[in-house]
Amino acid sequence: MELHIVIVAGGTGGHLFPGIAVAQEFLSRPGIRVTFLTTPKPVTGQILERYQLKWEPIASRALKGEGLFSRLRTVFSLPGYVLEARARLKTLKPHLVLGMGGYAAGPVGLAACSLGIPLAIHEQNAIPGTTNRWLSRFASRVFLSFPDTAGNFPEAKTLWTGNPIRGEFFEAAANRPDNPFSVMLMGGSQGARHLNFETLASLPRLAEVKENLRFLHLTGEADYEAVASGYREAGFAAQVAAFTPEVARWLAQAHLLVCRAGASSLAELAAVGRAALLVPYPFAANNHQEHNARFFEASGAAEVILNKNFTGELLAGKIRQLMADPEALARMEAAARSLAKPHAAREIVEGCLKLLH
Repeated sequence: MELHIVIVAGGTGGHLFPGIAVAQEFLSRPGIRVTFLTTPKPVTGQILERYQLKWEPIASRALKGEGLFSRLRTVFSLPGYVLEARARLKTLKPHLVLGMGGYAAGPVGLAACSLGIPLAIHEQNAIPGTTNRWLSRFASRVFLSFPDTAGNFPEAKTLWTGNPIRGEFFEAAANRPDNPFSVMLMGGSQGARHLNFETLASLPRLAEVKENLRFLHLTGEADYEAVASGYREAGFAAQVAAFTPEVARWLAQAHLLVCRAGASSLAELAAVGRAALLVPYPFAANNHQEHNARFFEASGAAEVILNKNFTGELLAGKIRQLMADPEALARMEAAARSLAKPHAAREIVEGCLKLLH
């Protein structure tokens, strides 16, 4: 019998891309088809179509982080969203719904429960989002990217799988030359202005070592020209892009990663095994990025620098310190690799199939 799985994800790439990794694992098995339900943002559809995944838009609105009037409107609209999701699920007739978090997952998850369709959810962050907190009461299984040390979910339902990412991050990287020392910076899909310009501010303090130093910098669209120009004017070797689909290849070349602490970024650096300076986004819901980052710091894989403390002077000092201490760098890389979960997508798929059997 063919199994039909609905994956609901959206709102941000942090929910969508783990869902794509799980979808690819489902589709690698015979007799399974997958449909995504997600927000009707054009970019979301473009991403799913790039991976040749079937999808349909579903109405939803964010609750967390919005103004009071917007939140009230969302609450009052929720019954309508659930009714729409029920109608969509009745048409699709899935055997299981997998929610990957984000506001799109809420109405669909509730609709699945009301129709008696098995529901599983995946939580990407160390601090659960609002949607998954609600849905965990109804879900049969809760898959986690981080250990649930705070007891946010019923222990009998949880399984620590890690965060599923694309398989290319686990492929053997080409030999990385010892010189130049390569520092990679990325601030998420939109970039991070504070990281971008404080990195430029670090360059005068690194002038003495610039012959042995290279930067790999993903800036986001808004700051691309300014950052690229800044490296040229300072005379530093740098590969700069607004965005690249080849993050895995860039990471393979890097000795040090400087980035935010989204769950997918952390899973990727663990897969490749890279030391990191983590600068959590200070306005993330429930401050979840700092909690994500502290888990990596406690394991010895990274150092956490709060956004307010991240300066060009501090960054230059950290780069000089690690350039001069390859043994410390190697310890951080080993710690990062120990946190990798290469079979996250497979474990989620197998967990879902167990619910059906």
